[in-house]
Amino acid sequence: MYEIPWKAPVSISMLDGKCRTVIGPLDAMKCLQSEWPVRGGAYYSYAVRTCEAALKRQKSPSEARAAFICASREAFLTILAGQAPEDGSSEYRPLE
Repeated sequence: MYEIPWKAPVSISMLDGKCRTVIGPLDAMKCLQSEWPVRGGAYYSYAVRTCEAALKRQKSPSEARAAFICASREAFLTILAGQAPEDGSSEYRPLE
């Protein structure tokens, strides 16, 4: 699979204090599957499904980005400054 870069990367502070910058849905999948502190939760599952769908071109990369941000909030990870959703909203997105 090939990466589909987001318009703006997402930088998060992991629980160990390291900064992780995620550039697209493929990178987000790697982060969710190998670096994520909590592999449960509704937004985690939603982010995994949405990133997979974006890589198959069934959902937009911006939807995958928004889902990843929601999963980050659910896991209590700090989203570093300037990482708001691309559409400007700051609300959680409803789960599908």
